[in-house]
Amino acid sequence: MARYMVLWEVDTSRTPEDPKAKKAQALAFQQLVANDVKEGVTKEWGAFAGEWRGYFIFEGNAVDLHTITAKWIPFVKFEASESLTIEEVMKATKALPE
Repeated sequence: MARYMVLWEVDTSRTPEDPKAKKAQALAFQQLVANDVKEGVTKEWGAFAGEWRGYFIFEGNAVDLHTITAKWIPFVKFEASESLTIEEVMKATKALPE
């Protein structure tokens, strides 16, 4: 199973200008995120303090990752990177030719 670190950023051109509507949208989106974390869809989620961006950790395959990020488009932009454990990096390093 692959592990991905996904950086996210809210597309603020898609957020309401009215403060009440902006707050309602943000809370609704935050509840969807909280549900995904509670259900184990994402392993970890965080927002960078004072910003409309952050990260989450996802374990699965690329198709599953695409499925969970697609529901947020066009409101959120993503950048995903598959990550390796230290054991996987060491195995790859040991396999290098001498």
